[in-house]
Amino acid sequence: MRWSYSRLECYTHCPYEFFLQYIVADDDIYLSEGNYYAEVGSYVHEILEMIFNGKLSIDDAPEYYAEHYDENVLYRASESTMNKNYEACANYFAEVDFSWLKDFEILGVEKECNFTLYGYDFIGYIDLLLRDKKDGRIVIVDHKSAAYPLKKDGGVKKQSEKSFESYKRQMYLYSHAVYEMLGELPKEIWWNHFKEGKFVKIPFSQEELKASTDWAIQTIHDIESNKDFEAIDDYFYCHNLCNFRHSCEYKLVNEG
Repeated sequence: MRWSYSRLECYTHCPYEFFLQYIVADDDIYLSEGNYYAEVGSYVHEILEMIFNGKLSIDDAPEYYAEHYDENVLYRASESTMNKNYEACANYFAEVDFSWLKDFEILGVEKECNFTLYGYDFIGYIDLLLRDKKDGRIVIVDHKSAAYPLKKDGGVKKQSEKSFESYKRQMYLYSHAVYEMLGELPKEIWWNHFKEGKFVKIPFSQEELKASTDWAIQTIHDIESNKDFEAIDDYFYCHNLCNFRHSCEYKLVNEG
């Protein structure tokens, strides 16, 4: 198996979902589906990719977003959730200012990274890879549809602590990939929380890099030794985000 952050994260959410997605891997038995939240995030990622690649101007982005929304976002959530998210993304494209990019060289957009970690093959995609023209150092950027996680004092909101730790693991694995590709580690890690038009920026940490790579290897070892792949009962995840929310027998039994 070629590993990725998303595969490892899938396992941490629910070992049984991982089992159905990557071991059974048969849509005729268990249908794997997307979800509304993932589609919105993917659509915004696509538009940002076009902007950073020079295929779409920032001025044209709001109109493009509105014109192509329905053909890219097919799954549904509650009407209030959909209206709120639509408006947030529309406002982002109407108001975003990328003038700060003049201080950076773009090294990659949705950059595919193939790397190894303790003998295991990995693949990942860096949303935006930059080099600061002032000091020549690297910054990696990830676009996030999740809510901005920081409080006014700079601390992480309690409800965002788990997801923020998860985001860091992903970016530190990508930092390892950058080192394999370019022979240098990033100076900073950024998250573009586009629904609120805010960035989180943290300095690179060798300790966090080690913790993240240790987590990845330990998770792989757990998967390799797991014989049962038991389901985890998380109501919101099971009903809204799991790829098998309409075919998983654990969920169907619990509902029955």
